[in-house]
Order: sequence, then C-alpha cells, then structure tokens
Amino acid sequence: MEERVKLIRIRELAYEILHCRLQDQTAYHQQDLQEVVELLARVVVDLTNTQLREDADPPTSLKATVSKTRMAYNTMMVKQRDVKVQ
Repeated sequence: MEERVKLIRIRELAYEILHCRLQDQTAYHQQDLQEVVELLARVVVDLTNTQLREDADPPTSLKATVSKTRMAYNTMMVKQRDVKVQ
C-alpha cells in the first residue's frame, strides 16, 4: 500500500507541474527549466528501473523518486512566483 501512495504522490506532483507550466503569464528561466527536465528524466529512469525490477532497493528508490519529483515541483512553483512578482 505504501508504494501505491508514493506513486499517487508522484502523479499529483506531475499534474501540478503541468498545471504550472500551462498557466498564462508565467515565464521561466531556461536554466530552471533545464533543472526540472533533468529531475523529471531521472524520475522516469527510476520508475522504469523499478517496474523492470532492475532496482536493488525499490522502496528506497521510490522514496527518492518522490523527492526528485517534489524538487522539480518546488522549482516550478518558486520560479513561477519570482517571475510574476518582478
């Protein structure tokens, strides 16, 4: 059950990132977007490795994957506020 909760959290954060990106009047710096893309690519790799059973410690990897997704989400949210304030 804990795995399901973590996967749902990853999905929720990904939806929020999409929502942030699709809002009008929001601009992001290229470096910030590059960081977010890298984090999300790492999330895809982690999830793929877990699903292919090529991960030595799936629970720990899943926890790290949630953290990476959260970092990408936080970057989008913080930068969104920074740009709108300016």
